[in-house]
Amino acid sequence: MSLAFMLVCLVNGGNDIIATQFNLTINGIMWFTRIGLFVIPPIVFVITKRLCLSLQRADRDLVLHGRETGRLVMTAEGEFVEVHEPLSAEKIYTLTQHEQNAPLALPDVDANGVRGVGGMKGKLRKRASIAAAEQVPSPTLTEAKEIEHH
Repeated sequence: MSLAFMLVCLVNGGNDIIATQFNLTINGIMWFTRIGLFVIPPIVFVITKRLCLSLQRADRDLVLHGRETGRLVMTAEGEFVEVHEPLSAEKIYTLTQHEQNAPLALPDVDANGVRGVGGMKGKLRKRASIAAAEQVPSPTLTEAKEIEHH
């Protein structure tokens, strides 16, 4: 987010040169950067997060299904199946060895049995923790062993 913020600030800093080179008005560039300072960084954050989650999902699929060989085999029933080659133990370790952060758990009641611990601040903190900890889970050992039989 901070990188996108800085890029918008750089555009704002060079608004006079941008205006003369692209035949734009300085007021138009100023309004773009005023709005862009608040709109562009969250959009960049969401896009980056979705990209990272899709990369984690691709790594998980690679660990669970193996590397595609490009070889097609015809079964006795006439079905064509692509053969997957299992990954080496080192590659599996590299793809699955990342920290799995769990979201913070906010208790429903405190030590005295009082409900609603934390109030609005605690609820916001819990939602932010859940959003930040969202990730594709690493394959478990049983899932990895199950793929060896395919």
